[in-house]
Amino acid sequence: MTMSTIPSGMTLSVDSDRCTGCMTCSLVCAFVHDRVFGYERSRIRVWRDDNRGIFVPILCEQCEDAPCVAVCPTGALGRNTEGIVVRNAVRCIGCNECVNVCPLGAISFGPGGWMKCDRCASLGASPYCAQYCTAGALRWVPARLAARERAGVAAARRAESRQAGQGV
Repeated sequence: MTMSTIPSGMTLSVDSDRCTGCMTCSLVCAFVHDRVFGYERSRIRVWRDDNRGIFVPILCEQCEDAPCVAVCPTGALGRNTEGIVVRNAVRCIGCNECVNVCPLGAISFGPGGWMKCDRCASLGASPYCAQYCTAGALRWVPARLAARERAGVAAARRAESRQAGQGV
C-alpha cells in the first residue's frame, strides 16, 4: 500500500482495557522501522503496572493542537498531507523541547535518534502494530467509529460515577 492509498479518515484506536502487555506492538514497530527486534527502537511503549495487571500502549495521538509542533524553535515539526506530525531531520537541532512538552511522553530519543509514531505513514502502510495486535487493543478504524467509541466510554464512566454517588 502506498502512502497515497492510505485511507483518509482513518485513525489508530487504542483500547487499553484489551491490552495484555504482550509487547508484540513494540517488537513489530521496531522491526518494520529499523529491522531489529528491540523495545528501545520502538515508537510505541507499553506502560505496565504489574501489581494491578494494567497495560497501556503509549504512542503519539497526533494531537489536534500538537504542543510539540508549537514548541519547536526551528519549525522542524509539522504535519504531512495525511495530518501526521512528522519531523524534518535537517531542521531539527535536538533540543528535546518536543520530548519535554509531549503530554503522553510519546516522543523519545533512542539509539537511532528521534522516534515518534507516525502511524506507519513513512512506510506507506496502515499501522503494523494494529495489524499484529492479537488482543485488539490497537485497531486501524474510521475516525468516526473511534470518536463514537470514546463517547461511549465517557458516558459509561459518567454513569458509573453517578451510581457510586447515589450509594453515598
